[in-house]
Amino acid sequence: MALRVAVIGAGRRGGAHAEAVADLEEQARVVGIADTDEGRVRALVGRSAPHATPYTDALAMLREAAPEVVHITTPPPLHREHALAAFAAGAHVVIEKPIALTVEDAEAIGEAAARAGRLVHVCHQIRYAPGMVELKERLAGQPVALTHIWNYRKGPDIPGNWDRAWGGGHVVEWGIHFLDLCRYLLDTEATEVYARYTDQVLRGQPGWDNWDGYSLTVQWANGAVGGYASTYALKPGIAGDSGLAIIAAAGKATCGFAGGSWTTPEGTESWGGKGGDGERELSRAFYRAVADGDRSGIRQSFEDALRTHRLVLAANASAIEGRPVRL
Repeated sequence: MALRVAVIGAGRRGGAHAEAVADLEEQARVVGIADTDEGRVRALVGRSAPHATPYTDALAMLREAAPEVVHITTPPPLHREHALAAFAAGAHVVIEKPIALTVEDAEAIGEAAARAGRLVHVCHQIRYAPGMVELKERLAGQPVALTHIWNYRKGPDIPGNWDRAWGGGHVVEWGIHFLDLCRYLLDTEATEVYARYTDQVLRGQPGWDNWDGYSLTVQWANGAVGGYASTYALKPGIAGDSGLAIIAAAGKATCGFAGGSWTTPEGTESWGGKGGDGERELSRAFYRAVADGDRSGIRQSFEDALRTHRLVLAANASAIEGRPVRL
């Protein structure tokens, strides 16, 4: 029997999660979607979840729809409230990154899940994108010189992220994906971070309270160094670009949301798929763990996700304080 699934948040990420579930009908069915914007939630139900009831009250949905799994895609400051309500209703949880905007709130979510005996999985979906297992195998045991992450975008194009207190800023709301992927592919940890920021292009725009440029240097425990460069100041009309490159002794790994490649002097191996593969495969593995207790497909524990969470919050602390931070 298909699991009963609910989604809290009908924005861009709520849509991605609902669409992923729609492709997994043998495992799960969306029975409810909640969002304070009634028009938005009804549009998502009509587009991707024909069996779902629309709600404007998440707590009412948890009571009435009785979901077994809840996907939380609301802004980070609301994650703790919604996660604890889902656990109290007896549901397991898939929660969007970042887990929260503080370590305290993130840890409280994990503790509540443990008390309730429920599973919680953070949506670091690139771990599940095509080629990531293969790249992890190619990189295993190799000396690595550099990890390089870049993100050039306008705006930002997600209005909620104009306010750093709501979205977390560059590395918390976006760079977290590829920093987490570095930890996964290289089986290593960051030992020190040093970040700087600027706000010279977008400062003064209505609604803007963020950084328009961000740079981070990472020392990895395996001896590699990393660089992260991000901007929201790209002029609209200029195409954005983002990704991760890892330079290792035997070759270069390149990663994006759609998959990855491995390049050596002999040529390039590539793995790619269609949009949403990461979300879909993460959900597939999570539903199997909930339904059958088979956790072999889960590529990250909540405790491991907390390590990535502490890394990006340390980067922001470094940017604000203007000094290196050791982890």
